Amino acid sequence: MTPAFAWQSQELGAPLWSQPLVLGARVYTATVGNNVYALDAATGAVVWVKNAGPPVPSSKLPCGDISPTVGIVGTPVIDPATNAIYAVADVWNAGENEAHHELVGYSLATAEQVLRTRIDPPGVGRDYLQRAALNLDGRNVIVGMGGNDGDCGTYRGTIFSVPENGAPPSFWQVPIKVETNSGGAVWGASGPAVDGEGHIVTSTGNPNPGGERATVYDYSDSLVELTPSLGLIGWFEPPSWEQDSNSDTDLGSAGPELLPGGLVFQAGKNGTGYLVDEATMGAGAEAVFSRQVCGGAGSFGGDAYFAGAIYIACSNGVQALSYDRAARSFSPIWKGPGDAAGPPIVSAGLVWVVATHASPADKVYGLDLATGVTRYTETLPSATVDHFASPSAAGGYLFIASASSVTAVQIALPPPGSPPIPAPGVPPVLGGGQHSTVAATVVGSSVKVSASGRFTVKIRCPSALSVCRGTISVRTLKAVIASSGGVALVAKPHAAILTLATSRFMIRGGHVKAVRLRMTRTALRLLLRRRLLHARATVTIRGATGALVSSHAALVLRLVHRR
Repeated sequence: MTPAFAWQSQELGAPLWSQPLVLGARVYTATVGNNVYALDAATGAVVWVKNAGPPVPSSKLPCGDISPTVGIVGTPVIDPATNAIYAVADVWNAGENEAHHELVGYSLATAEQVLRTRIDPPGVGRDYLQRAALNLDGRNVIVGMGGNDGDCGTYRGTIFSVPENGAPPSFWQVPIKVETNSGGAVWGASGPAVDGEGHIVTSTGNPNPGGERATVYDYSDSLVELTPSLGLIGWFEPPSWEQDSNSDTDLGSAGPELLPGGLVFQAGKNGTGYLVDEATMGAGAEAVFSRQVCGGAGSFGGDAYFAGAIYIACSNGVQALSYDRAARSFSPIWKGPGDAAGPPIVSAGLVWVVATHASPADKVYGLDLATGVTRYTETLPSATVDHFASPSAAGGYLFIASASSVTAVQIALPPPGSPPIPAPGVPPVLGGGQHSTVAATVVGSSVKVSASGRFTVKIRCPSALSVCRGTISVRTLKAVIASSGGVALVAKPHAAILTLATSRFMIRGGHVKAVRLRMTRTALRLLLRRRLLHARATVTIRGATGALVSSHAALVLRLVHRR
């Protein structure tokens, strides 16, 4: 099928720096405002939201590039065994005038808090930033920490292992040798990897030498391997360690990729990719193979591996490498568009990557696995920011953190006989049988409604159709009580799904049109009383086969008064 915009969530109150997570019929995301959200995967509607505490005002930090607050930055992790999501919140204590880091856990089913453990490394809390994605090692949450952008203050790269049962955490720190005693951040956005034996493999950043030159190796700018109890058992020191460590071209910008055959792939800022045998790291491994990647540019974020190929995030455009397990080497296959600098993933037979270096960064590419040729380009309703976070994919949908919201793009049809990601009562696409179900879709999620009840909704007609003729119907997400406003004919009004507005439209293929709607009198009275309504828009057209095809999107209707 031709990929198509599915929905955009409401504004979630603060920017997203992390990767969305998907489990079942829910998408989970977190903001730098310290809110954790569960969204309906079919509509983007908010199922629940929890706040982990007051975020740290950016003005309270000595440096950094996150604003307006610093809260949950690293990608959370879900443990299906406990049915809980875990995230690290940067929490501001106004009484102490200091920042603290706390691992919080919430039940996926009830949103109740199931864990809160403080995990501050030794030193000043505001000097540390939790940037890397979390991971699981048995019943422990693995957390990597470093410093704020700009390398101000004093921090040392830290790995925490935090028991899910609330027991005290343990930690390991990079033993920095320069006089500043600072650096070695664990900050690559894809985070530490955990192998089949529970060993933790992570990349580390460069030391911060200040006015001196770093000359003594100290496990910074490296790969390190730790036991589940955080004992250091192995490392890889790049041959150019001294040069890289003193020029901010370290390995810490990307996370390690565990490959078949016991090898680890690692690239960073220095434009070199390394294959390291994990079994030899105990003796201070040398690379079994290395060569230039990314045309000498840096790699930021995480890589993807699929069917013998490594897809690497490059600041000058994603690159594909052929991995030869027998020869223990790799070679270039292709390089993608220059603005496709986001971390890639593989789904529905394509490589998906956000054009984070475009201006504006409002598109996602679907690239051919074998050639890198652009098969699809989908425009996003909101521009993304280059935070080095990957998209996620599940159930035929791609989920992307775009500014302060999550955007979903449908990239595949479900297999015959299996439903798409379910929503209570309404699937995202209806009709079409075994034929293509190319649907007209809503663009955006926030709608302004005048005091007279008039509003517009933008609808996109896919280029695969010559014209879209159909209807849009906007209804409340939940049953509401909305009396007629006159004399009640029944003793007690009952709750029901309320139709707010309907309209017909005709749109040329490949175009977006603002369709005008007007609320019913009952709906307008409800909006005037509540001032904000959460609704579901259903867009129905007759597809190429003659069957009715519908798409659904969550809307937030806000009352505005003109002055």
